[in-house]
Amino acid sequence: MVNPLLHPRLTSPENQVRLISLLSVALSAALLDQITKWVAEAALPADGAVSLWAGVLSLRLRANPHGAFGLFSSLPEPARLPLMLGLSALALLLAFWVTLRVLGLRPLVAVALGLILGGAAANLADRLVRREVIDFVELFNGHWPTFNLADVAITAGCLLLVAVLVRRGPGGRPDPTLESDKGGLA
Repeated sequence: MVNPLLHPRLTSPENQVRLISLLSVALSAALLDQITKWVAEAALPADGAVSLWAGVLSLRLRANPHGAFGLFSSLPEPARLPLMLGLSALALLLAFWVTLRVLGLRPLVAVALGLILGGAAANLADRLVRREVIDFVELFNGHWPTFNLADVAITAGCLLLVAVLVRRGPGGRPDPTLESDKGGLA
C-alpha cells in the first residue's frame, strides 16, 4: 500500500512549499481567532454590546454550546460533543480529499484549505477546552448569527475554493476561455 503523504504530487519541492503555506495559513488563522476571543472575553461587557457601526456591526460576547445555527441543540451534551467532533473530523477529511483530488495542491487551494483548517481547529479547540465556542461579532442588531474570526476564515476558505472551481471550468478542467492555468496564483 502506498503512503498517501509520500505521493509524488505531494512530495515535489513545489508542493512541499504549498503544504508549508497551507499549514502557515492554518496556524495564523487559528492563532488570530484565539487571540481575538481572548481579547473579546477580557474587554467586552458580559451583558451588552459595543456598537461599532449603529445598526450594522457590534461586538457582543456569546457562548455557543451548540453547532452552527443551533444545530444539535436538542441533544444532551454527553452525546452532542462526540457527535460534533466526529462529524467535524469526517467533514474536514472528506473536504480535503475531494478538494485535493479535483484541484490538486495549487497555491490558492493551499490558502483556502489553510483557512478552513485553521478556522475549524480554532473552533474545535474551544469545544474541547470550554465545551462551547466563543462568538463576538454581531451583524444587523442580532438578525444574523453571532460569529468569530474562525467562522470568517472557514467562510473565506470555502468562497476561495468556489472561486478556484469556477475558474477551472466544468469538470474541474481549466477553462480555455480564461488565461492559462499554468502559473499565476490560482
